[in-house]
Amino acid sequence: MQRSKLYDSKYGKPKDAINAFRSSLVDYFEKSLLKSYTTNCPEDQHIQNLEDFSNHGTQEGVNLLGPDGYKLGVAQKFLNLMLKYLWCIGKIPEPPHCPVDRIIISKTDLRGKMNWTEIKTTCEYKTAIGAIRKTAKKAGLSIAQWELKEFFRR
Repeated sequence: MQRSKLYDSKYGKPKDAINAFRSSLVDYFEKSLLKSYTTNCPEDQHIQNLEDFSNHGTQEGVNLLGPDGYKLGVAQKFLNLMLKYLWCIGKIPEPPHCPVDRIIISKTDLRGKMNWTEIKTTCEYKTAIGAIRKTAKKAGLSIAQWELKEFFRR
């Protein structure tokens, strides 16, 4: 979140508030979203979870975040990264998507055309996932498998 310009400068950066905000995100993930991923989570449910997570973060960070709130691009990175880690250690089945960031976008047709920290709508997110899916399909892999392979290549 440090590079995403998530926090509004007019509030400063009070450590206690930031820590409480981050804790609320982890708590929401564990209590409200994780159960959706104990079996294969359908893509439409994952996108709904992502919207709910973004909305939760916006509500929790109302006195901390900028005017765009907890942007979908930042929310997806957190959620998809948590899911990736849990999948890699065998706690959940393969997640429907992967963490979308600058490196992953740069390996698709969207290179230089999209900034993950500025994704604000599900339409923009689906555009990024579509480009990733297209690239992954060329490699004969799912989105999550392709991203993991690209990550290890680095």
